Amino acid sequence: MKKSKVVQLALALLLTLSIIALPIKAAFAADNIAQTKTNVTINKRIWSDTTPQDRQNTGEVMQDFGGTPLPGAEFTIYDVTAKYHELIRGSDQKTALAGIQKAAENGVPAFATKPTSQTTDNNGQTKFEDLDIKNTNGQYKVYLFLETKTPDNITVTKKSAPIVLAMPIYKLANNKPTNSLNTDIQLYPKNQTATDKKEFTNVGSFDTLTIGATKFANVATGDTLNYKLTVNLPANIGNKAEVQSYKIFDTPTAGLALNGENVKVGELTKDTDYTITFAGGGFTVDLNLDSGKVKALAGQPLVLTYDMKLTAEVKPDDLQNNTASVKINKGPNQQITPPTPVGTGGYKFVKKDAQTGKELSGAEFVVINKDNKFAKFISNKNNNGEYVFESWVTTQAEATKVISDQTGSIRVIGLTNGDYVLNETKAPSDHYVLLADGTIKFTVEHGKYGESHLDVLNTPKGLLPSTGGAGVYGFVIIGLAMMTTAIFWFKKHRKQA
Repeated sequence: MKKSKVVQLALALLLTLSIIALPIKAAFAADNIAQTKTNVTINKRIWSDTTPQDRQNTGEVMQDFGGTPLPGAEFTIYDVTAKYHELIRGSDQKTALAGIQKAAENGVPAFATKPTSQTTDNNGQTKFEDLDIKNTNGQYKVYLFLETKTPDNITVTKKSAPIVLAMPIYKLANNKPTNSLNTDIQLYPKNQTATDKKEFTNVGSFDTLTIGATKFANVATGDTLNYKLTVNLPANIGNKAEVQSYKIFDTPTAGLALNGENVKVGELTKDTDYTITFAGGGFTVDLNLDSGKVKALAGQPLVLTYDMKLTAEVKPDDLQNNTASVKINKGPNQQITPPTPVGTGGYKFVKKDAQTGKELSGAEFVVINKDNKFAKFISNKNNNGEYVFESWVTTQAEATKVISDQTGSIRVIGLTNGDYVLNETKAPSDHYVLLADGTIKFTVEHGKYGESHLDVLNTPKGLLPSTGGAGVYGFVIIGLAMMTTAIFWFKKHRKQA
C-alpha cells in the first residue's frame, strides 16, 4: 500500500505540469480501476507579449489561471500507447514521456495514431469525451495532444508545447493525491502573442497640436514622414499545412502617400523572400513562405521602414493617417494601432478692385514666413486649383509667384500653423497701385482652411481730367478752312499779277 501511495504521489506531481516551458508530465495510478472512460477539457489561454511564470495544472478547474481564452485553436488527440510501452522497457516513465514529447515538437510523429481534432469555442474550451482509460490489451492508454492549428485572427508567436497524458489520473487535495479517479480532467495549455506596432519615428521634428481630444503633428506638404512597422510572425509560419499565406498592408488616407517605392522589409530580399505591390499610396507585402529566411523568423519580429508625404490633393481641414494590418491565410485583417496623425493648413484670398469690388486677375504675390523665407510651391496647381507648398527658399527670385486667376482667387495649402505675409510683386495692371510689402498678413490654422477668406484690395490710379469742349473743335475746323481759303486766294491772285 505504501508503494502504491508513492506511485500515486509521483504520478500526481507529473500531472501538475506547466504546459509551455516544462517537459511534458503525466500521471499514473494503481490497477483495478472500475471506470473505463474519462473526459479531457482543453482550456486554451493566450498572453500578450509576456507569458507569466510556469504554473502547475491541478487536473481540475482553475478559475484564476490567468490569460485570455483563445477561441479557434485546433487541438488533435493521438493514441501513442504502443510507443510509450515500447520506450518504457528498460527505461523509466519520465524518459519515455520526454521521448514522445521530443518527437512531437516539430509535428505529428509517425507513431501517433487515431487522430481526432476539435476546435476551442468562444470560451477557449474544447472537450474530448469518453476517452478509454485502457486498451483492449489491458494497458493504460497514453494520449498526445497537439495544437495543430492556431486561429487566423490573431498572431500566435509561441504555441503550446505537446501534451502527453498517461492514464489514469487521480484528483489532488492540498497538492496530494487522493483515491478519487479524475474522469473530468482539465488542462490549461498556454499561447503567447506579441503586439504589432506602427511608429511615426520623426514625430518629434514637428509641433504637436491638439484639436478636441485628438493630438496630431502639424506638418507641411513638403515634409518627409518616417514610419517603422513591426509585425510579429506566427510561430507556425514554416508549416504549410497551417499557414498558406501571410500579408502585410499599409493603407494611408487619401491625403497621404509613400514618398517613392522605398519600403525596406527587414533583411529580406525583394522578389526572393517577398513580393510587394503598390496601390493607393500604400503597399502590400506578400511573404514567400518557402523562403528559408522567412521560416527562420517564425515567432520573431519583422521590421519594415518607409517614408511618406502629404499628397498634392490633401484636404487641409482633414487629419491624415495610415493604417497597417496583417492577414493570415483568409482570416480577417488584424488591424495595428495607427500612430500620431498629421495635419496641415492653408489660406484663401480674393484679389479685388478697392472701389468697385470687381475681381482682378493677373496679380502676382509671394508668401513669406516669420523667418523671412519665401515659399516655393510645386510647379503645377493641383486638381482643385490650389498652390501646394514644397519648400522654403532664401531669396524672392527663387520663390514661386502665386497669381490671381480669372475670379481673383489665390489658394495656398500645405502650410503649418502660424503667421505669414503675402507680398504683392506685380499689380493686376498699370492702372492699379502696387501694395506695399507687409500690407497683407494672415494666419494659418489647421481646420480653418474651409472658412478662411481674405479680400486683397488694389486701389486704381487716378485719371487726369480732360479740359475744353465740343466748341473748341468747331473753331479749329473753321480756322483751318479759312486758312486754306486764304492760301488758295493768295496763290490765284499772284498768278494773275
